Amino acid sequence: MNNLLIYSIVGNLFGLVLCLGYGLYCFVNKGFHAKGKGWKTKEEAPKSYYFILGMIIFFCVIQIGSIVYRLYTYYSI
Repeated sequence: MNNLLIYSIVGNLFGLVLCLGYGLYCFVNKGFHAKGKGWKTKEEAPKSYYFILGMIIFFCVIQIGSIVYRLYTYYSI
């Protein structure tokens, strides 16, 4: 395997773990951190809570897709 491929995958895995970690933390504690307002619970701001969780899921899917794409392009050549 190429070192550049490994470094790029490690970067994506690091981002994926951080996104998943924060997403799970928000899901378990039923809240999120709003900029300038502090911790908001699901009951205080339900639309923002679901928006934040949706964005985290979206970024996680993008990270997984990026890893799969890098591996696919590397091994299909």
